[in-house]
Amino acid sequence: MGRRTIAILFLVGGLLLLVVVAAFFLLQDGDTPDVVANTPVPDGDATPGVEDAQAPDNGEQTQPPETVQQTPSAATLIEVVVSLQTVPRGWQMTEAELTTDMRRAELVDENVIVNVEDVIGKYARTEIFQGQTLTSDVLVGDPRLAGVEEYGPSSLIPAGFVAQAVPMNRLSSVGYSLAAGDFVDVMVNFYVSEVDPEFQTLLENSAVFFLEGEPDEETGETQRTIFLLDPFGRFENLPNGDLTLLTPAERQRPMRVAMLIQAAKVIQVGPWTEIEGPAVPTETPTPDPEATPTPEAGIIPTQTPTPSDVVLLALSPQQQLLLKYAVESSADVDYALRGVDNGQIFGVENVDINYLLQRFNIEVPLDFEFTVEPVLVTVTPIPVEGAEE
Repeated sequence: MGRRTIAILFLVGGLLLLVVVAAFFLLQDGDTPDVVANTPVPDGDATPGVEDAQAPDNGEQTQPPETVQQTPSAATLIEVVVSLQTVPRGWQMTEAELTTDMRRAELVDENVIVNVEDVIGKYARTEIFQGQTLTSDVLVGDPRLAGVEEYGPSSLIPAGFVAQAVPMNRLSSVGYSLAAGDFVDVMVNFYVSEVDPEFQTLLENSAVFFLEGEPDEETGETQRTIFLLDPFGRFENLPNGDLTLLTPAERQRPMRVAMLIQAAKVIQVGPWTEIEGPAVPTETPTPDPEATPTPEAGIIPTQTPTPSDVVLLALSPQQQLLLKYAVESSADVDYALRGVDNGQIFGVENVDINYLLQRFNIEVPLDFEFTVEPVLVTVTPIPVEGAEE
């Protein structure tokens, strides 16, 4: 018998032995009685530590106790409010930015908001990120109250913006219709004038001439005559060859250039005033029927409030610097009120006289020898006797 045959026999014998051992253990597990999960609690009359050796023989067969299976209790989940998107500070929350999610109860703090209705209409105190679980400390009902209590008016300024006070009047403020929270476009009209490059003063310059006369025969002194030309103008030769001095009939007219600053947020109209909290209602006293009634005082007319002359605008730092330059250069500043939720930025061009000529194809008129004058008729009223004045 070869070695290969012997090895095969040993392998077969080992496999048979493993099958026998496995069958033995399976039969042993099948004969093992069930184990009671819970140990029954002994009666109050039983003596602790003493086991009943035998069950009472009443002729009745004692039933084995039922096995009580314990299942692990499922973790308690709570529905919480979550932000669907990232919103900046000062954003008023709506249902579109909100959703709900389930959280384990032991991980939810007391300040976590669990009702969507408690969030709608409130403002973000700080920036809220997408997927953030909302808590009561990141929301505020009235941002003006939060601004007074914590940050002042700076809490109302959007992130990345700065605010400054700018003058306004009835015409520039769209008839005093601006209110806090509005968005406006700032229309700036600069007046550009020509200056002398050396003196940096407005043209036209003035000129002083000294004319010396003949020396006096007796004293030998030369008499000087001083001429002041203001404005100086310019010298030109007339068609007949004579030299003449042309001077302007009026002061220099400045060139107007208009530009637009878009989407400025109105933080406050008028001087900043602290917002008072809600007033606590007082108890109405019960009228005494026997008391003498107090005579009613005359009606005092309500005083008309003085219109505001300043508005606080939030813009980017570069735009604020341009606006400050315009105000200090005595530029004409007006405001155009935007519609609700209109954040569009338009492409606009600065407007000057060249823009008007090119944009509307205006041709400069030729020099005519005639013009048209309006006919003005003066009518003198004749008084009528007996007529009421």
